[in-house]
Amino acid sequence: MLFYFIKMKSAIATSLLFVATAIAVPLEARTAATVGFALSNDQSGAYSGVTFPADGADRTIPSLFGSASVGSSGHVLASSAQLTQFPGTISCTLKNNGAVLATFTSQKTYAALGGNPAKAIVVNLDHGVINCRA
Repeated sequence: MLFYFIKMKSAIATSLLFVATAIAVPLEARTAATVGFALSNDQSGAYSGVTFPADGADRTIPSLFGSASVGSSGHVLASSAQLTQFPGTISCTLKNNGAVLATFTSQKTYAALGGNPAKAIVVNLDHGVINCRA
């Protein structure tokens, strides 16, 4: 009888562990971190911001900004980029034509895309990709 009781206790504990694991995974997925990212064209005055999950997926700049003010000319043109909302563990990489333009973290939230913060150099981001991971 004692053996049966110990075996049942073990089975209940194992069942509870499985239930806790099953519940924890969906909660984690539902609370995925988001990032706010903005582009500015300091020559035209255009500014646009978007929000998306910081899930490590590549997102094309035209899909995010093509219909926004920085993309209204048929091309996405921007002179600077900025994180506007982010968790403390954020890491984002902005590439254009495969080359890294900027890396963003919670400590480095702004980048002059033309490489010179003193000048508003507009860059065509039609082949740009952003990837953010929290």
